[in-house]
Amino acid sequence: MLKNHLKYLLVIITIASFFLYLPVNRVVSGGYNLETPLDKLIPLLPIFAVPYLLSWVFWLGTIFYINLRQKKSTAINFDIKLIAAGVFSSIIYLIVPTFASRAIINGSDVFSNLVKMIYDNDRSYSAAPSGHTFYSVLCLIALNKLAPKYKILWFIITAVIILSTFFIKQHNILDAISGILFALVISYFTDKIKIGD
Repeated sequence: MLKNHLKYLLVIITIASFFLYLPVNRVVSGGYNLETPLDKLIPLLPIFAVPYLLSWVFWLGTIFYINLRQKKSTAINFDIKLIAAGVFSSIIYLIVPTFASRAIINGSDVFSNLVKMIYDNDRSYSAAPSGHTFYSVLCLIALNKLAPKYKILWFIITAVIILSTFFIKQHNILDAISGILFALVISYFTDKIKIGD
């Protein structure tokens, strides 16, 4: 019984670590905009607000799948990855503030309103490394190992989430690249931690 409680507590801590971003996002200001000339060529496509928001389904689904269906050591290792990502990204956002230039939303359709809602609830700071990118890549890495039969699906979902950050002007290309590298570094070092079953 105690083991089950500890397992659920770790899941709660893992999900809570996602929300470290929120106070940091509201505290930081100024910093660097990593926008490149290529970013300026990417159009605003408000429909991509849908996969941007649905990324939470992918992340939470992966957390519950791994914690409920995989062996304990696998689940703990994955949870540690996400917690480490949440903690260290927050430190980076505070030490090296970054932001993205946002689009002017003129439309009043449902997708434009979704983008406005995202902008209203999430300041443009804490851009690099991109959280949408590194959380999705960490899920991709884990799912590729645990459910390789669906590798193409995991890759497509991850790619669409990352692209969505460009098309609603939440992130720049370099934000995403730094997010991928950040995920790979987190994955590499947390895999060094030996966890018994």
